[in-house]
Amino acid sequence: YFGARRTHGRDAALACARALSIAGYVGTSNLEAGQRLGIPVVGTVAHSYIEAHPDEEQAFIRFAEHYPGTTLLVDTYDTLHAVQRIIALSHRLGERFKVGGIRLDSGDRATLARQSRSLLDAAGLTDVRIVASGNLDEYRVAALRAARAPIDVFGVGTAVSVVADGPSLEAAYKLVSYNGRDCGKLSPGKVSLPGPKQVYRIMEGNSAIGDVIARRDEAVMGEPLLHCVMRKGCRLPSASPGLSASRAHLAAGLDRLPARLQSLSDAAQPYPVAVSQALLAAQSRFQQLHSEDT
Repeated sequence: YFGARRTHGRDAALACARALSIAGYVGTSNLEAGQRLGIPVVGTVAHSYIEAHPDEEQAFIRFAEHYPGTTLLVDTYDTLHAVQRIIALSHRLGERFKVGGIRLDSGDRATLARQSRSLLDAAGLTDVRIVASGNLDEYRVAALRAARAPIDVFGVGTAVSVVADGPSLEAAYKLVSYNGRDCGKLSPGKVSLPGPKQVYRIMEGNSAIGDVIARRDEAVMGEPLLHCVMRKGCRLPSASPGLSASRAHLAAGLDRLPARLQSLSDAAQPYPVAVSQALLAAQSRFQQLHSEDT
């Protein structure tokens, strides 16, 4: 995850790093996230570092001296020339110049990855990995994978830090119960389902086939998904299982979803979510109660 500079503030950068680690990202370039959250820290060299040297060769040598096994950025001037330069330096300097990867940050990354892989392999540098970055999103990554581009690592930042296709979340917390009494809104287009709730997941074998939103106190077949995480203003210890446990929990939940929902394209058959009859009846009573008040 490379996107800290695009987020709306430092707190958002940490929140992104944490969420993406749970989602399966293997590391972050955010040093604070590494220190505070224990997320593996990864990164490469900046264009500005290379530009600050008289030539690219000196920049590569000095950076590799400081960070043996590093990943070097190769598109500052000419991508394939830079790859050839890394090969020449590796042969000339041997153990003094250890490079673990190259990063393609622009251009036709599928073609450049194939050309770079061919050059590296022919030179005996088969262990040098290829990292792709630069305005990648889920669709570009999927296209590169479908094209069988020999890319080992994808560095994604902006697309997950500031979401262009969904810049705002159309959701809000609404008061639905107060002092044991159902409450809510009846505004046009914003009618609430009153009262405390539970969500039940219906399983068929190892696959989820639908959810039911119900009253918290009603008995519905299925696995309850909502659990208490805070009491009297304090977060409960069970609500903070750690990143590893959270990542495993998410992966297990995704594995139980139907395959049609695990694609980038829209599912032909949406995942069914129903409202229980008891909850619909409570909503009807609530609407009737307040219609009598008017």
